[in-house]
Amino acid sequence: MAGIGVAAAIEELRQELYRAQDQGAGQQFAFGIEEAELELQLELRTNGTGDGKVSFGVATVGAGGERTTVHTHRLTLKLSVRDRARGGSGPEISDTEAGSWDEE
Repeated sequence: MAGIGVAAAIEELRQELYRAQDQGAGQQFAFGIEEAELELQLELRTNGTGDGKVSFGVATVGAGGERTTVHTHRLTLKLSVRDRARGGSGPEISDTEAGSWDEE
């Protein structure tokens, strides 16, 4: 069974963060990671069935099997947003008009 260990999963996450950092260089909005949560799940199921049948003196034996391997990775990042155009402070997203987005 091929799989990915904890060290390999963390290294893959590290490489993804490096790529995200490189792609965000020079952008106005910067995201800082305050917290990262990585969940690794492994599910391995093996099912097997077998049956036999005798008919007219001829034996028939049937067998079946199933093997399922599932790897699930879930990553949750808590991000902070900084506006580089405002000296690294939090961005101000606002509108000068009051009202709902649904109103025109």
